[in-house]
Amino acid sequence: MSVKFQLKSNIPENLGIPSDKILNYIEHLERHRLCLHSFMILRHGEIAAEGYYPPFTANRNHRMYSTSKTYVAIAIGMLADEGKIKLNDKIIDYFPEHLPANVNPYLADATIRDLLMMSTPYTYGTYGRDDKDWVWTFLNREPSHPGGTIFQYDTSGTVYLNGIVEKVSGTNLLDYMRPKLLDKIGFSKDAWCVERPEGGSWGGSGVECSTHDMAKFALLLLNKGRWNGEQLVSEAFMNEATSALIDNRISTSDPELQFGYGYQIWRTRNNGYATVGMGSQMSVCVPDKDLVFLTTGDTQIIGYGNNLILDTFWTEVYPYISDEKLPENNCAYEKLSNKLKNLKFLPVEGNLTSNKLNLYNGKKYILNPNPMKISEITFNFNGEKASMDYINATGAHTINFGIGDYVYGEFPENHYFGRKIGVKQTKGYDYKASGAWFNDDNLMIYLYVIDDYFGTLKISVSFKDKQISMMMNKVAEWFLDEYQGFAAGYLAE
Repeated sequence: MSVKFQLKSNIPENLGIPSDKILNYIEHLERHRLCLHSFMILRHGEIAAEGYYPPFTANRNHRMYSTSKTYVAIAIGMLADEGKIKLNDKIIDYFPEHLPANVNPYLADATIRDLLMMSTPYTYGTYGRDDKDWVWTFLNREPSHPGGTIFQYDTSGTVYLNGIVEKVSGTNLLDYMRPKLLDKIGFSKDAWCVERPEGGSWGGSGVECSTHDMAKFALLLLNKGRWNGEQLVSEAFMNEATSALIDNRISTSDPELQFGYGYQIWRTRNNGYATVGMGSQMSVCVPDKDLVFLTTGDTQIIGYGNNLILDTFWTEVYPYISDEKLPENNCAYEKLSNKLKNLKFLPVEGNLTSNKLNLYNGKKYILNPNPMKISEITFNFNGEKASMDYINATGAHTINFGIGDYVYGEFPENHYFGRKIGVKQTKGYDYKASGAWFNDDNLMIYLYVIDDYFGTLKISVSFKDKQISMMMNKVAEWFLDEYQGFAAGYLAE
């Protein structure tokens, strides 16, 4: 298989999928204003449909969050196939230099297999953003129960497995996987992974790769580790990894993912299994139909995002997939094609202006003490473009936003993490933002961070006589923390 392997595209009907059902699927998700970045449906190894919401494209690297965990699991399987580790190995044997003086029996008995199944001996994850060594923390927290018994989603267990991969292989996660697997499936050379504070990959959350990379990896999972006639990961390991090995119904809130859990892989309905990352980075494999569908996005602020994507696919598309080639439907295919060429994430709903705009435009407001530490704020409106100018604890800043559409910008805080956790970057994250008027006195702004990190900030502003009230609500992991809460103030005279 050439390292330049490219996925082939086909007409949906040729693959047994009705074009109009795919269109229904897309439009249903858009009606819920779900923030998708891309989606793809593959059948028999070919692309039936794919779409990208600007500025995202097929080959742009995208943060995959917890879908990264499955890469760690496959790397563990590769090491096991090589005889370098065993799944029943005790995890404490791999980092004896980090062990406490007295090792808790629960920790001493925990195995690699336990961690693969998300059944660590801990109640909560063992590290935080300020910890300096995440492998060390995993061995130096107090366990609560025997490993391998109860499913409890815990990224720190994956981080420890990632540490094992890198210690045994002598290189980082993706570099270990490249020659024996990733290069063979045509994975991007410029794919990379966010680093842990102590160095090494953050395989629990940090893989950055393209939608096409994600699709190729999903096809490898669908085919149980086999690619172009070569078994890259043993079928025995893959059969275990994709099985329901542990009951996850109690601690999993998403009803569409309560079908059991394998090795860093979720089971779904219709005998499927999936990689799942925060914000709906998902790839779902359905062997019974030789089918893969996947999405990327930032649905963090919509709690039911994953369920909506899955349920909509199961109801709008899956029942209509045929085992045979379908008759041509040029009209439906043309409508779908036009839709895919013109995907556009909808701006904030509302009015494009306020009848009281002259009362608020360019006026400075002094704010009372507030959680955001914003001391003053001014809103400026100029047709389809607007700005929020403000002073907070880090200085004077501007957030630009569109009225009736999105504008792009660089977020005015430059102290968030970059390619390594714990190391601040010197530029702000890229974002797109849109605003609209709910009525003459109420303005709403949505801001989506679209960088190596994803997050959403929603701002509600209400003007009342010479007063102003504001609420900021953010959903983002380890950034935008100073943009959360209520504020009130008055017009500066």
